[in-house]
Amino acid sequence: MKQRLLFSLGFLALSASGLAQNGDRKGHDNMNDIVPTDLIPEAPVLTVNQALETFKIAEGFQIEPVAAEPMVDKPVALTFDARGRMWVVEMRGYMASIDGKEESDPLGRIVILEDSSGDGQVDKRSVFLDQLLLPRSIALVPGGVLVGDQNQLYFVARRNGNGDLPEGELQVVDADYAKGGNVEHKPNGLMPALDNWMYNAKSDHRYQWRDGQLVKERTLFRGQWGLSQDDWGRLFFNSNSTLLIGDRALPNLLTGNDKIKLKASLSSRVGDNRVWPSRVTPGVNRAYISTLNGYDSDTISPKTFKLINATGACGPVIYRGSQFPDRFRGMAFVTESASHLVKAIQPARAGGQLTGTHPYGETEFLTSTDERFRPVNLYNAPDGTLYLLDLYHGIIQHKTYMTSYLRRQTLSRGLEAPGLGYGRIYRIKARDRALTSLPPLEGADTATLISTLHSPDGSHRDLAQKLIVDQRKPEAPSLLRAALTQEASAVTQAHLLWCLEGLGALGIGDLQALLSSEHPDLQASALYASLSLEPEERSTLLSQVIALSASKDLAPYQARFYAETGTPESMEALVALLQNSGRSKKDLVWPAALAGLEENATLFSQVNAGRYQQNAFDKLVEQSTAAKQVKVDPASLLHGEHLASYQRGQALYSGRAACIGCHGADGSGLPNLGPTLDRSNWVTEDHQDLAKVLLYGLQGPIKINGKKFIPQAFMPGLAQNPTISDQDLADIMTFLRHGWSNRASQITASEITEIRAATKHLTGTMMKAADFPSKQ
Repeated sequence: MKQRLLFSLGFLALSASGLAQNGDRKGHDNMNDIVPTDLIPEAPVLTVNQALETFKIAEGFQIEPVAAEPMVDKPVALTFDARGRMWVVEMRGYMASIDGKEESDPLGRIVILEDSSGDGQVDKRSVFLDQLLLPRSIALVPGGVLVGDQNQLYFVARRNGNGDLPEGELQVVDADYAKGGNVEHKPNGLMPALDNWMYNAKSDHRYQWRDGQLVKERTLFRGQWGLSQDDWGRLFFNSNSTLLIGDRALPNLLTGNDKIKLKASLSSRVGDNRVWPSRVTPGVNRAYISTLNGYDSDTISPKTFKLINATGACGPVIYRGSQFPDRFRGMAFVTESASHLVKAIQPARAGGQLTGTHPYGETEFLTSTDERFRPVNLYNAPDGTLYLLDLYHGIIQHKTYMTSYLRRQTLSRGLEAPGLGYGRIYRIKARDRALTSLPPLEGADTATLISTLHSPDGSHRDLAQKLIVDQRKPEAPSLLRAALTQEASAVTQAHLLWCLEGLGALGIGDLQALLSSEHPDLQASALYASLSLEPEERSTLLSQVIALSASKDLAPYQARFYAETGTPESMEALVALLQNSGRSKKDLVWPAALAGLEENATLFSQVNAGRYQQNAFDKLVEQSTAAKQVKVDPASLLHGEHLASYQRGQALYSGRAACIGCHGADGSGLPNLGPTLDRSNWVTEDHQDLAKVLLYGLQGPIKINGKKFIPQAFMPGLAQNPTISDQDLADIMTFLRHGWSNRASQITASEITEIRAATKHLTGTMMKAADFPSKQ
């Protein structure tokens, strides 16, 4: 549900509301249409049967409806229960009109969709919850449901523990779940992963539901809308302009040492971002950026008038079913809602690196000529196919970022209406191949659930694992351990392993057997799972881990194992591993070691005795040897109006100004979004420079603390934004200049007013690095 976002380049992603032209860029005066009118087809509302005629899908596949209006309305996410039913999130309040005035109305719903007749079509709809504010996440947990909306994460009990009606009121379990930002910059997902944690896109937290309580833990920041995993629990995600990004290792391999800021990338881009729509795409927010309009680049091709690179990528999925031919297992599929298509990308792993190719070349897996077709999410379904969620709405761009150009395009074809009442869920399946069936898992005993872990369908295995861990039946550990001794695929063994881990029953004997496997991914999973054991238990595995081949794929897991085991022998093994494999941060070996050295850094330094040396690594080891620092609340150092201004700015940063969405709660910046604000010379030095950036925007590349920063977009100026006052700007600057580690002076509204008056000639321009010579 995104096109190219105007995230903050230097400092803030300050979103305004209420004006459809807020997305206009300073200096982009030429927004003339570039697609000849006679090439643009009309965009009427189509029936489902009519919409099917607009699809072109890869040879050997077909697309068919599973549910459509009135059964479903603006679906954006779903999950499946033990009966194979869909629990669908309906974000009905999203851009229901051209100005998005309904956004503050609680129009969202959670509905249960069921095929009671078994003919593959939904014929029963039940509303579980309504009056939700822009919901975007759902997870079924013991006793109830977790639901994430525009602001918070809630738990609501199900009647009798498993009913189709709620029991009691919504309970807030994480008030900060979706703190700050607008609808395009909010956490979403709650996807249960192989390691028994629920992960989110646009978030750096993961969750578990234990004994009726929510457990929240840090993880790496990932993605923007939608999240998936492969058979081994490695996560895949994307941003609006990057089709697919994948983790090279399991999720928290580089997380755990709170004494340091470990800046190492676990993920990498998978394939390029080229797209090949089947229709002209004039309704793209920045389509006017064209050499035909005098710009130095093209958003859409000046020859075909089709989008060149992704600008609305979302909802990726790794196919893990059995209904498609075998060659598609592990293939990624990504929706691109701005150009009405689904992209296929083939990930490949070798030598610790992740790459990707596009198997369909200069065509796409699925395209549509219907401008209202808005694919926003994909899921592995219990029948072995992929389910595709279609918002089916003429508007996909949020009001904060909509340009005058796109507003004109939208109104010219009547795309703004109807704003409610439409939505589709499609099944993508291989022709002439039978659908698979979900075993009857509701109320199934543990033996039946364990047998389901042998299924070739990932959705079946995931659901069975979740039920085993959720039910926590006393006989489960012994039955799981018995299953581990029997012949099974490596993937099934991984599920058995993580079931034991989720039950708190994982033992040394289980790990010894799995480490003896010849499958490197299973060995990696066993090493990663061993981190849940006490160091004394883990140390008994040391000789077996040392004997493993230190391949580029396995070495990072060995490094984390040695570092966290914390014995002289494990530190000696870590030194040897670092000497052989720890020269490049990109190989993840020394980042993984650092992640595990929080409590053992002093012992490592004593054992290492200077044998392994690497400047960046050595500095972080030294930081890890220090005692944990007591964090000082910056507000405690302020008084009077300085404190009041700081607190107002802090609220703006996390709320209306939406800065947190691109720069994070700790001001350290977020990958692919915004750079650091903490200890930034742009923040703490000349306040007039910072004020000019906030007023008039900034276009890169620039240097931050002497290092080059190349943005994907730019910082929009606020000089003409009536919703942000001079006092607001002063408060935001005061917060930034004293927040986190920064200790700079207060800024007053009169200072902003004076700077605005002195620089009013800059209105309508975009600041560049050359305008700030002292920073370069």
